[in-house]
Amino acid sequence: MIKTPCLILLCVLGGLTGCSSAPERDYQVNTYQRQASAWLAQGDRKRQQGAYQQALQYYDNAYRYASKRHDVAQMGLARLKQAAVYIKQGQGELAEGKIAQAAEFVRFEHTELAPAIDFMRSKLAFSRGEQAQAQALLSKLQAQYSEQSEKQVYYRWVGWQYTPQRLDWLQAEQDMQLLAKMKADRTLNNIEILSFVIYHNVLWRVTFEHHDVPQAIETAIAHFASLELTNKLVDCFEIAVQHYLATGDTARAQYYQARLAELASSGH
Repeated sequence: MIKTPCLILLCVLGGLTGCSSAPERDYQVNTYQRQASAWLAQGDRKRQQGAYQQALQYYDNAYRYASKRHDVAQMGLARLKQAAVYIKQGQGELAEGKIAQAAEFVRFEHTELAPAIDFMRSKLAFSRGEQAQAQALLSKLQAQYSEQSEKQVYYRWVGWQYTPQRLDWLQAEQDMQLLAKMKADRTLNNIEILSFVIYHNVLWRVTFEHHDVPQAIETAIAHFASLELTNKLVDCFEIAVQHYLATGDTARAQYYQARLAELASSGH
């Protein structure tokens, strides 16, 4: 009868550190980690929508929560995602600063950010017209991920973006079929890779006057509609107008022009 009150007293005097209301077996708290991940995801969504200032802010929020946990992987990822936005906006110096911050985590911590840093440096070099440097870094990544088909496809298509004259249409169609199958099988890890491929497929088919443009336009519109990326729908409608005007299909060109006007009036 005396032991129980003594135990309660010991718990109070010990600041409750030795007493738990429930057994803990994970021994980790991941509240900040979840919050950082949520902000990264929201930042990605805004970046895909073209809302770049919001994306930068959300990535800052992700960095702040990751920093509270000293999660250097998430911290570096947040900075690299900001670098991607700055490259898109043509702000190379700001992008370089964010890449340098991520590189510090590789230098002083155990992270797996090095490939992502190489890729961002490749994109930055390409944006600055440093073609050889951009391609060298990309070739390194292609060799590094030769056994991972999804990333291999992505880096191949980025390579074609760098040097369109190397575009292999037979390989391109095989890549699209592969990604479509992976999506259907629910084994596709990154939907942005499929988005990149689908958009550039239609863009390049129109640019190089390749065949099957109408099908490519329909595929791209259906894809971005399913993701509710209105800004990319606008891009697809603009490509459609360009194509159908060039081929003399005035009715279709006017249809897509009307869709563009509707989205513009709604503030898309």
